[in-house]
Amino acid sequence: MQESEIQAIAFDVKKILAKESAAQIKINEIEGRINKMDHYFSNTHTDNFSINEEKSALDNFIRKGIESDFITKSLSGGAEEGGMLITPTLSQKIISGINARSPMRQIASIETISTRALDIIIEDGKFVSGWIGEDKARPDTDTPKLKKKTIQVHEIYAQPKATQSIIDDSEINIENWLAERLIDSFVRLENEAFITGDGANKPNGLLKDPKVEAIAVGAAVTPEMLLKLINTLDDGYLANASFLMNRGTLSAIQSLQDKTGRFIWQQSLTAPLEQSIFGIPIVIDSHMPEIGANSLSIAIGDFKSAYKIIDRSGINLIRDPYTDKPFVRFYAVKRVGGDVVNPAAIKFAKFSV
Repeated sequence: MQESEIQAIAFDVKKILAKESAAQIKINEIEGRINKMDHYFSNTHTDNFSINEEKSALDNFIRKGIESDFITKSLSGGAEEGGMLITPTLSQKIISGINARSPMRQIASIETISTRALDIIIEDGKFVSGWIGEDKARPDTDTPKLKKKTIQVHEIYAQPKATQSIIDDSEINIENWLAERLIDSFVRLENEAFITGDGANKPNGLLKDPKVEAIAVGAAVTPEMLLKLINTLDDGYLANASFLMNRGTLSAIQSLQDKTGRFIWQQSLTAPLEQSIFGIPIVIDSHMPEIGANSLSIAIGDFKSAYKIIDRSGINLIRDPYTDKPFVRFYAVKRVGGDVVNPAAIKFAKFSV
């Protein structure tokens, strides 16, 4: 066989192999696309099925008291006898609603746990450092003492009720109805405890911590008094600081002017609900005390560093159609805790009226 014939055969073989390779690449590409489509539609179907099944199971439980296999299999542990753990989507809706409406939850740090308490390590003091020559001995420096602080969760309950005829009305979104009632109840009780709680079956409130420094400011709110309060806060906390007060205290500040005649209170032009004093944001909480004798009516601080809120995952729900006929009660239990974890990050104004 001549060399030219061999070259021709080799060329034909290469062409065949190239075609087969291209075909295989195309097949692999098509198979990849099919696999992606199968994965997408499979997940979409499963997710939609699970969500629809969850909604249907919850709807049947609220309206008729029917417990399904879906609830039994999907929600494990923690439910009280005769009740169930609220489905994850409804539980998240309730927590999100509480976070949005609670002033303290908007400024404090929040952590979700699965146990009855959270142990955290806090520093009692500050690290000390210093300058020294390159060839000099390094003496020991003072270090803070590490202390363990335990924040317990406490049970908070709500018990909305409705007639069976309202519950049976298919036009009413029963899930939204229940969520709104629980959010309203939990927000009021929680936020009061985060401010004034004494730790007895409830969180420890800001006002009850003896380690938070109270600055004597006299009898009236003045620009000078507020500047004094601001300047007592360490620089490290001032960058993320907020004022905390009730609306009555704020109204006494809104008309105050500095020495140049400018109002010290300002409202944001782009976000009407945002307001500040000397550029520091203001958070309004109705549970902060009115100005009076020895009142701690104004707080300033980096509350995310100062106060921690803990939520235990899951909300229990018991349906009770018997106790208060013709009403059906929905007894819901949520577990929450809170405490000051860094007293140095907050200062109170203590009035002497």
